[in-house]
Amino acid sequence: MTIFKGWEISRNISFERTALLFIVICVFSLYALVLSQPTSASIKFERLTKKNADPTDDLKKIFAKIGYQLNSVRAHRQVPRIFLASVPKDFADLRKPSERKTLFIMMTLPLVLNVNEKILLDRANLKRLELKKATGQALTKIDRNLLKKLSNRYGVVGLNIGGLLKRADIIPPSLALAQSAEESGWGTSRFAHEGNALFGQRTWQSAEGLVPKKREEGKKFKIRTFGDLLEGVRAYALNLNTNPFYKNFRAMRAKMRQSDQGKIDSVKLAQTLLRYSERGPDYIATIRNIIRVNNFTIFDEVKLLDKGSRSPLTLQKINTVPDA
Repeated sequence: MTIFKGWEISRNISFERTALLFIVICVFSLYALVLSQPTSASIKFERLTKKNADPTDDLKKIFAKIGYQLNSVRAHRQVPRIFLASVPKDFADLRKPSERKTLFIMMTLPLVLNVNEKILLDRANLKRLELKKATGQALTKIDRNLLKKLSNRYGVVGLNIGGLLKRADIIPPSLALAQSAEESGWGTSRFAHEGNALFGQRTWQSAEGLVPKKREEGKKFKIRTFGDLLEGVRAYALNLNTNPFYKNFRAMRAKMRQSDQGKIDSVKLAQTLLRYSERGPDYIATIRNIIRVNNFTIFDEVKLLDKGSRSPLTLQKINTVPDA
């Protein structure tokens, strides 16, 4: 019996060693397999709070790793899908104005293109419905529900496709870049950092907002704040596309669309924004000058990379929002 027990113990030990060796081999093989796989072609976005905004140096390193450079954008007309949630907290500390301007453009341009991309989807749906009506096809229940949804979004009464097409259109990136640069001090203003507000949009109704330090006595407005930068850009575009103050803006844009080339001239279009700032004509002159001096019109020809063509980098620390 003793001999049997010894054999049983020896057999158990042998079995355990074999099992352990098998596990080690499996783990090692799995580890080697992971290392041999190519880097994922998708970017992992981790949305962080604005309090955890990455320092500017980290942002520059990330841009460098994915090859995001303005010279490349100008040459290839493509922009990576990186949408920052907030301006880096130390952004205003950059000493070189040229470097600060370049990074500001690189942060803001993808946001503007993202918003325009969504607007163009709305516009494409409207053009499709317009064609159906023009060819005598009846709109389905789904079509009518879509029209109602877009009418509510763009503030159009009734199912007026023509009226919607005047509103559901892009904001030229060159114009958006110029206005955001002027209104936020190229990303250095208190409103940009504390409220993700790049466009200085005023509000008289919302309880959420920042009071300007130099607001005149008796004035009640605040600068509207947002959960992230992308939300602020959406609000800016919707403001220009729906506010009665910018009816002339939409009319001129629609006229440009109907021209032979169909291109939108941001420098000319800027003249319709007299109501955007109390500075009036001086503000218009400033916006036009920013567009010209920085050659912003070249960015009217760029687009976001296809969603399947993202840079092969896993970003776990960058302060971004998802590409909804």
